[in-house]
Parts: sequence; structure tokens; C-alpha cells
Amino acid sequence: MKDLKIHPVDSSNWRQVVSLKMDESQQSFIESNEISLLESIYDTKNHWTCYGLFFKEEAVGFMMIGAENKEEKYIWLDRFMIDRDHQGKGLGSAFIPVVKEYIFTRFDVNEIVLSVTKNNLNAKTFYEKHGFKNTGLIDQEFDEEIFSYHQLK
Repeated sequence: MKDLKIHPVDSSNWRQVVSLKMDESQQSFIESNEISLLESIYDTKNHWTCYGLFFKEEAVGFMMIGAENKEEKYIWLDRFMIDRDHQGKGLGSAFIPVVKEYIFTRFDVNEIVLSVTKNNLNAKTFYEKHGFKNTGLIDQEFDEEIFSYHQLK
């Protein structure tokens, strides 16, 4: 899908991004985009940046990138979501390679890490399908399983 674009959340698109919602069955697995935007402002030590995922000119998803470790060359992909009205259309799977390329061309990292709620089997399957591996580690702060994707060179 060539019409996929990633834009930092700013004054021109933040309203579109906060209007994106998860399906009710998924809301316990991920924080709202509003909370993520606040976190990107107030959690200054992790340098979170929020991005809207756009199909053509319409906001269809969201993600946050931050907590870069420059020594170990990894960065966190957090809060990746596709709006409930756009799920089931293949957009999540279409965006993952675009997201990987976006990260690896803009940050000096070799690895993308993320965490998944232990009982979110759909997310685990989704990320594994896209090359992420369950590291066996647990994010102690949130009691979530950590997955990792290493850039292929």
C-alpha cells in the first residue's frame, strides 16, 4: 500500500489522532492516544515522540517511539494501534514494514523493542508474524512481555 504515511503529531493533526479509538475488547491492553500525547510531553527522560499513521490523508493509527538506548542501539516502539473502524483491512500488517524502515532510517539503532500485555494473544501473534521475537524478558514496570526485532543487514 503506497498511500501509507507517518507524520509526527502536531497542531495540524492532533485532533484526528486523539479521535482514533481501540475496539472495546482491546482497551485494557493499551493506553489511549490522549494519555500517550500527555506522556510524550511530561515524561521528558524517555523523549517519547507521537506519530499518526495515515492512509492517504486519513488518520487510521498511532504509535509512539522513544526511550532510545544509544549504547545498546535499541529504541522502543510503543502504543502501536489501528483505529477500530480500520481494523481487519490489513493496515496493521501493511504499516509494520513502513514503521521499521522509518525507525531504522531516522535513528542509529539496530533493534526495536516493544512490550505486550501477557494475555494479549492476538498482539503476540501479530508481532511474531512480522519478525519480532519474544525475548523471554518481562518489563517490570508494567509486567508485560518484551519482544524484539533486530534489523537484518
